[in-house]
Amino acid sequence: MKTDRRHFLAAAGGLALSPLLARAHRRTPRVLTLEYHATEMALALGIVPVGVADPKGYARWVGVGKDQLRHVASVGNRQQPSIEAMARLQPDLIIAVGFRHASLRGLFERIAPTLMLPNPEQDGLAGVYSDYRSVGAALGLASRAEQALQQLDAQIATERLRLQAAGWAGKPLAILQGLGGVSQMWAFAGNSVPGGIQKALGLTGPWMGITARQGVDTKTVEDLLSLDTTLALLSDGRPGASKSTIWQQVPAVKQGRLIELPAGLWPFGGPVSTPNLVHALSSALLRVAN
Repeated sequence: MKTDRRHFLAAAGGLALSPLLARAHRRTPRVLTLEYHATEMALALGIVPVGVADPKGYARWVGVGKDQLRHVASVGNRQQPSIEAMARLQPDLIIAVGFRHASLRGLFERIAPTLMLPNPEQDGLAGVYSDYRSVGAALGLASRAEQALQQLDAQIATERLRLQAAGWAGKPLAILQGLGGVSQMWAFAGNSVPGGIQKALGLTGPWMGITARQGVDTKTVEDLLSLDTTLALLSDGRPGASKSTIWQQVPAVKQGRLIELPAGLWPFGGPVSTPNLVHALSSALLRVAN
């Protein structure tokens, strides 16, 4: 029996879908995901998409559940997915994001009802919660999504207490990510997922008052020379990227307050990536003197 697409249209418009839908039609909905965190959310809910934008990039940068995508169709890149490839897959639901796809919504909705996740401009960590709830509701899996978010709440509360006991409460931290061979780095502002995590963990930072597009600003090593704070650097895959002569002049490096986080952390949301980042950041801070 073909899934009633009107139910999915209601989900896309009102971010609500009857949890009975999947059971009533006795098959898994055919879902297209056009952004990395949407793909991660679907996989975390037990839904393997029938099509994904940039699956190779997802496997490289996010990696959560990547083995399940080996035989999933690519629908092109995230910014300009192939409308023809999307239509051929006959999806029941398309999950897109406003900052990339708002202008394409009309085209998408000719193919299938579209859940357009909002732009993550206000609070990246809050966006992890709201996006996952929206996707969970749209797929009739709201309780599963909520359970994962409650676990994230508990994890953050536990790590906050551990950091407080270690003397980190209110201490400043700046989180950066290298860009693989480019002299600039991403600096995570207060409205980013990492920025939201550090606030939730009871930390402060030089960029917490900044609201940046997609939560990131750009910095160079020279910008760090006057920054007297602990630095956390997400790996860009280059060994020893912070070993150059100019890096040795950065106060955090001189004082042994540079934390190099492990590779494979995705800092732009997702129900698995976000807890992984919370754990990695807290564990790294607890290993160094504040």
